[in-house]
Amino acid sequence: MKNNVLIIAYYFPPVGGGGVQRTTKFVKYLPEFGWEPVVLTVREEVYKKAGRAIDVTLLDDISPNVHIVRTNSIDLARVSSRIKTQNESKMFWMNFKSLLNKSSGLFINPDAQMLWIPVAVREGLKIIKKYNIGVIYSTGNPWSDHITGMILRRITGIPFVVDYRDPWNVKPYVPYSSKMRKSIQFFLETMVMKSADQVIFATKGMKRDYREVFANGRFEVIRNGFDASDFTYVKPKKFPEFTFLYAGNIPGYFKRPSGLIYAMAKWLEEHPELRERIMINFLGKKDERMELIVKENHLLDVVYFRGYKSHKESIAFQLGADVLFLALEEDIGKTAIPGKLFEYLACGKPILALVPRKGKAADILRKEGREEFIVSPGNVEAIKNAIATLYEKHRKACFPHHSVKHLEDYTRKKATEKLSKIFFKLKR
Repeated sequence: MKNNVLIIAYYFPPVGGGGVQRTTKFVKYLPEFGWEPVVLTVREEVYKKAGRAIDVTLLDDISPNVHIVRTNSIDLARVSSRIKTQNESKMFWMNFKSLLNKSSGLFINPDAQMLWIPVAVREGLKIIKKYNIGVIYSTGNPWSDHITGMILRRITGIPFVVDYRDPWNVKPYVPYSSKMRKSIQFFLETMVMKSADQVIFATKGMKRDYREVFANGRFEVIRNGFDASDFTYVKPKKFPEFTFLYAGNIPGYFKRPSGLIYAMAKWLEEHPELRERIMINFLGKKDERMELIVKENHLLDVVYFRGYKSHKESIAFQLGADVLFLALEEDIGKTAIPGKLFEYLACGKPILALVPRKGKAADILRKEGREEFIVSPGNVEAIKNAIATLYEKHRKACFPHHSVKHLEDYTRKKATEKLSKIFFKLKR
């Protein structure tokens, strides 16, 4: 008899983004470890209406044998995103949009995907009956995935695994708009925790923080990682200039990686003759505040915002860059580990890490012998010196070669093997 697992994932290919890849790779590799995934998600047009980036290349990872059930839904985030401010009554619409966002905290819970919950529960029950599901797995955010899984767990009694890609209420990246909203969210998360048979976190820091709040001993860590197959047959996207690359969106709850911009402006002011030999590329959704910082520092001829790229294109840009850089501010950076870090390691390129020196990302870089260019994100002078050192090494062609053969513990396949063992442990 097949071991079937229900994967509840509102965000699933063809929608793009870093968070989607964790679930995608689990679905890709689970069959190799004895589990057949059945995915419950939404239709492509739902993402398009909400303005989400589409990356059809991610579907290449999904076997045609995988059963995917796609439903309709209304993403309430589209209401706010569709309110235009570029018109004669700009101030009115900005105030209206702000009021809408604040009031939504009382009525839209756990998130803008809440209207999918009844649809997902109905379809989930059909899937459980049709495919003889042995384990229910949900991934968040959106937290509506976890609410759906919790309801299905309570109706059917099937073991329930909750996967946290990001923190929900314990040290959340985005502060709540009101105490009432915070109370509602915490109540919902407490219900999910009580229903979960196993809780998984993407970082050890998250696991530690959650243990201080929830008395749930069923906590495990499964890190993000990279998929070695993503790097095969990829032609590097190279530029003639000495190129720095930031791959991925800049989340709204992160401070902008402005330290590099300030340091680069200062360095080029001292070495104007090198201006035409330097390039900084940003991949991902356009960030207006970063663009303003670039303009104010007179770097429009050095910094390029390339827009959203498919995952395959992103890998090509990473392989073609001379230096890959991270940026995490002090508070979030102590526990957060960006998924891109593992792909950066797999590229074997120098990594300029503007991260807290006592943070988890820095710990991984040190463990892998990549600590040379760890710099505190707010230390512009130190960042400038790192840029100078990197350029000099590039000029002399003496960049160290970093082997990637020992990185198996960071692979998506290894992570999936760990997940499959949890499923077998819980299977009824």
